[in-house]
Amino acid sequence: MEFDVESEDLSDLQIRVAEASINYFYDTKRTHGRSLVKHFILMDKPRTAVMVTVTLVKKPDGCSPRFKFWLKDKTKLGQTALELNDHDAPLTVKGAVDATDAHKNLWKLITFVQGVRGIVIPEGGFSVVPDDAVKLIELLQSEDKAQVLEAIRTALGSNLTDKDISLIANRKQELAEFERLLNDAAYFAAHRERTREKPEGVWQNFFERNRWIFGYGLNLIATDGMDDGKLERATAGKSVFLGAGNRIDALMRTRGYVNTLLFCEIKRHDAELLAKNPYRKPSTFAPSYELVGGVAQVQKTTRKALRHIGTQMHSIIGADGAPTGLSVSGSRPRQVVVIGKLQEFDTESGPNGEMMESFELFRTALADTEVITYDELYERARFIVED
Repeated sequence: MEFDVESEDLSDLQIRVAEASINYFYDTKRTHGRSLVKHFILMDKPRTAVMVTVTLVKKPDGCSPRFKFWLKDKTKLGQTALELNDHDAPLTVKGAVDATDAHKNLWKLITFVQGVRGIVIPEGGFSVVPDDAVKLIELLQSEDKAQVLEAIRTALGSNLTDKDISLIANRKQELAEFERLLNDAAYFAAHRERTREKPEGVWQNFFERNRWIFGYGLNLIATDGMDDGKLERATAGKSVFLGAGNRIDALMRTRGYVNTLLFCEIKRHDAELLAKNPYRKPSTFAPSYELVGGVAQVQKTTRKALRHIGTQMHSIIGADGAPTGLSVSGSRPRQVVVIGKLQEFDTESGPNGEMMESFELFRTALADTEVITYDELYERARFIVED
């Protein structure tokens, strides 16, 4: 069967395990799921169609995808296609398959294949750099690593280490991942399909892996986790303070001579900040149910935790019941909700000022709770890495 990427739903496809070394996709909506799909239509025209054949080679750890692109001549159906497998043959062939208008469907198919469970994508990467940088890279690659580091230290006048270089490179990669998760809906959906995570879980795990994004502080006060454990912690009932109960997405502490608690709720990046319709036309917009709920949630969780602390300074007890040596202040801890994107207020003519003002008036009026959007958090992380 042929599958039209433009008009049909890729989520209807699934892999069927075969005894042979090659697997294929099957369309679950056709003939009770017995429709084998080998050929995908990227662009369909009256006389021709741009096609790609997808086969899945079985590997010990999953299936490795293979793509074969070809042009289907509808005027000569049934004619055998010319295969060029012998590169030594004295045969000159000139031809081209123009898939310019099919690029969206091509990337739609690639994104789908990348997100299917059981598909193994080869690891690796590339980067495009100026010609001068290529020469420098080639020069550095020919030298001993220790000598290269020493030369860089001499040139920069700093104590640059292997760890520093790894840290910078890793943060740039994670910043790129942050931007793609935030702004590429197809990539986010494929990531969820691959990891089987809820939307909030995607961000929870990302921030667990990249504590430095919070670590430089919210409101420019340096923060850190309570210990080497996860950011997500139980804070009421059997909790980090009493040595199951209410949980907070990120429990942190400010860094200084005295540590102050910080409670953070991580909501969805695509959650609405304001209600869809004006509360009073034309210019009064109420905060969304998700935003108000997130604020109420972090406030309630914080309040319950403070009931257990009960003192101005509280000593943190480890899982083994022994004091950790860390004390935190229980006086008016900071509360943060990470939610939504300011792009929600975009129109064809620019940002909607009335909506932006309604949002700013709401969040600045909150006495003990800060609301920060994902795009604001991303720009702060970009500043940390690039500037």
